[in-house]
Amino acid sequence: MPKYLISFVQQYASFRIHELESVARIFNIDIQYNKEDLEFIESLDPEIETPFLYVTVNSEEDIKKICTRSVLIKSVYSIWAESPLLDGILNELHNNYDKKFLSNYMIDKTFKIEVESYGSKYNQKEKLEMMHRLKDTPLWDNGQCLMNPTEEQMDKHILWYILTDFGVERQGLVKDFTLLPRKVYFGQRIAKGNRDDIIKYNLSDRKYLGTTSMDPELSLVSANMGLVQKGHFVLDPFVGTGSFILVASHFGAQTVGCDIDIKAMRKEENCNLETNFRDHGLTSQFLGTILCDNSCPPWRINSMFDSIITDPPYGIRAGARKVGYKENRKFVPVPEGLRRDHIPQCIDYSVPEVMADLLELAAKTLIVGGRLVYWLPTTPDYKETDLPRHPCLKLITASCLQILTNRWGRRLVTMEKIIEYNDSIHNKSLLVQEDLGQVDPQHKDLRAVVFWRKMGTNEKTKKKEQKKQSVESFKNKLNNNDVIKNNNSNSNNNNENNIENQVEK
Repeated sequence: MPKYLISFVQQYASFRIHELESVARIFNIDIQYNKEDLEFIESLDPEIETPFLYVTVNSEEDIKKICTRSVLIKSVYSIWAESPLLDGILNELHNNYDKKFLSNYMIDKTFKIEVESYGSKYNQKEKLEMMHRLKDTPLWDNGQCLMNPTEEQMDKHILWYILTDFGVERQGLVKDFTLLPRKVYFGQRIAKGNRDDIIKYNLSDRKYLGTTSMDPELSLVSANMGLVQKGHFVLDPFVGTGSFILVASHFGAQTVGCDIDIKAMRKEENCNLETNFRDHGLTSQFLGTILCDNSCPPWRINSMFDSIITDPPYGIRAGARKVGYKENRKFVPVPEGLRRDHIPQCIDYSVPEVMADLLELAAKTLIVGGRLVYWLPTTPDYKETDLPRHPCLKLITASCLQILTNRWGRRLVTMEKIIEYNDSIHNKSLLVQEDLGQVDPQHKDLRAVVFWRKMGTNEKTKKKEQKKQSVESFKNKLNNNDVIKNNNSNSNNNNENNIENQVEK
């Protein structure tokens, strides 16, 4: 099987492998890599982290298919030589390839040489010097250097790349030629990743947005993790402004969204959720939205959805709500003539309840093999028992972490339905805590964590205690001053009495 070098984008290191495997599964491609390399690809340690990974697939066409969907792949290369030094590249080419093969390889072809670096930067003069150091190889005996080939010439145009990996810890340092790269690669680019779709669905170009609209890069990654394909049926039960179903429709899925907040789905008559679909020519893929409560969804128990992709509200910018009557209000029946347009009262909907209901919805309505992909808020004190569970769903991964602040972040959780739902067995009211997960989860009171807690310390309580102590200290000081005054006053009175007694005598 041919071997290729993948260069990932720098951000979202923990997402890379999982998105790659999901995209490979969409196209039924057998992709292999060294499991020991995961330590470097997914690491947040700048000393060992790298965006480069060798993979093996059956053909070059398989790599090109993967690149049409993956947004975390920057480029894929067929490597001809690698060495710690650029001079070693020349030795590799001379020792590993026949001179005649190299000389004849570029016959009737055009080429262009590019230099890219990870962890450092080169100016144009330095790039040209690196290119000229490779001129001794017979690879350039034939062929024509062409900077801007036409579309007709692209079939025989080769993009050669010199890639240097300095490591992320070198970024920001003053350039010093004594600093050597960890590795130098030389090869030709096979394909680019699907980064153009990020620009196509850029938030700034959408007419209808909200405060919680998911950015297009993570929306596309979520759709890839959900294995969204043409003809699939995709649901977002907390649709909001529709970022997930928009990109799912882009991949050919039929989509539908639900939300309890009518204002989130319809801002104005001429500017609403459907506007974004119309602007991107995807109205035929969009089936509509449903105003409903996720705690009592309108769907019957039936395997109908291929994917459920969502970002549930967790009370930071938008709190969750469900239908219910507040304690200080009486139940008043809705008159018959007003029921159609009636908007019921809502009460708070805790994050653990949201997650438990979401998993039960997925267990009831996903097809076997369908995926639930959702975002779960997390803190530095995260533990595996924080995750919600369900007997019908298997956890694929919860290690995709986006760090938002030093107090909290969110995880992209991917689950897959493995057995059909049986209401007499799998109803959450019949399950025990071990089956449902979320044992004292960190996300049960996330607002307290985000706004008052820092790295496991409750600052709000600490500030209250400090304020209480300062008030008590001030009161004690006042009391002490009063006591001193009283003592002085008593002393003065005693002195006056003594003087009066002596005068009388």
